[in-house]
Amino acid sequence: MIQPRIEEVESFFFKAMMDGYAAQGSKKTKVVDMPGYKEIRFQDGEFLLVDRWCVNPLSPKSVGTTTIWILEFPVWVMNYGGFYEENVIAFLKRALRKNYEAHQFVGGRGPILYEEDNLVYMNHPDHNDFAEFDGVEEVFDVKGTSFGYHNYWGMKLF
Repeated sequence: MIQPRIEEVESFFFKAMMDGYAAQGSKKTKVVDMPGYKEIRFQDGEFLLVDRWCVNPLSPKSVGTTTIWILEFPVWVMNYGGFYEENVIAFLKRALRKNYEAHQFVGGRGPILYEEDNLVYMNHPDHNDFAEFDGVEEVFDVKGTSFGYHNYWGMKLF
């Protein structure tokens, strides 16, 4: 395999995420060999993105991994975990979609600040480069009551 250009991988990331978890009507499937996990796959030519996550049914806690392959070689990964209350998931997806539509990378998540009605999404990246990143995102109301967060980190694998 010829070493990919990071710009190509990043461009594919946004294309895939527009059809992923934050998309309206995304196609989630169960992961047969990982009970409780769901996944969304997106393929375009030699590029493949797989987003896998699980939520503990006894709590709102969740964890996931998004991996990009070129042919059979993994080239990029993002991990995330924390919890979100069910009542803010649609808002979270809108925040994520805002950055994906704009092709704006902030830790692979949503914008630094997104507000809608009485909800606020904040993203605090410590490092914010597509090649290596980490941070935390959070959803809360205007009074400061938290409805969940995710820590995230990732990097290129080449």
